[in-house]
Amino acid sequence: MTPIPKRRKTTVRDILAKKQRGEPVVCIAAYDSPLAAIADEIGFDFLINGNAGPMSLLGHATPMTVCFDEQLILTQAVSRVAKYGMIIAHMPYMTYHYSTADAVRNAGRLISEGGADAVKCEGNRHTAKHVAAIVAAGIPVVGHMGMQASRKLEQSGYGTKGRTAVEAARIVDDTRAFVDAGAFAIILEYVPVEITHFLASTLPVPIISVSAGPSPDGIYIGTGDAIGYSAFPRPPHAKVFVDIRPVIADGLRTYKEQVLSRQYPGPEFTQHMAEAEHTRFLQLVEAH
Repeated sequence: MTPIPKRRKTTVRDILAKKQRGEPVVCIAAYDSPLAAIADEIGFDFLINGNAGPMSLLGHATPMTVCFDEQLILTQAVSRVAKYGMIIAHMPYMTYHYSTADAVRNAGRLISEGGADAVKCEGNRHTAKHVAAIVAAGIPVVGHMGMQASRKLEQSGYGTKGRTAVEAARIVDDTRAFVDAGAFAIILEYVPVEITHFLASTLPVPIISVSAGPSPDGIYIGTGDAIGYSAFPRPPHAKVFVDIRPVIADGLRTYKEQVLSRQYPGPEFTQHMAEAEHTRFLQLVEAH
């Protein structure tokens, strides 16, 4: 019998080697300890704590209101239980834009305090200098291009980006700048598949698609989208592999009904004192 290889922590070298071998990098969002533990048991290359985490779990309607400490806390929740997947922590809005010093300091906190293995940065050619500073400090960076939630005002809202030739060329230019700055992988979101295929065939790092068509390098989906677990409606481009929302709702509804009908808690969930202890208890309390 062939021995099962021992699992070990995924590294930057592993990810780049997959690109060379033509193997897809499989990524999933991970925002809390229970789902992170399940995902890590199944085995994913990237466990990504993106800006959708504070939105899905904490009710932020926009990533622009997410605080750094909220992102840090969710990263800690993942890193405490995940042993094998590479933990990627998103850099929230305006945590790496003021200066390279801010960029390195905040990225370092996500590593040293949050337990992340790398950070994820949205941006463009102008932001690449901050990415280069983070990489120079020894912190791996994953870039995020295409539709960028924290740049929705600049990008005129959510939705597919790069439909025109000029806009598509700009996405390619920004992506190249991030790779030149040292990003070891790129998340590409909500763009036509032609851009995905062009970047995957011309860049040396994995181009990982999230609603950007089938990339030969890898695929990413949000956990909330994949299993229907979010405070907000599912994005139209995300597939639901299992919808746990109605299952949770049915369970909570049954609980409420059984409390109102006095079925729960029943005898099997009720503890009793020994008869002698109960008698002694009544004597003690009635004496007062």
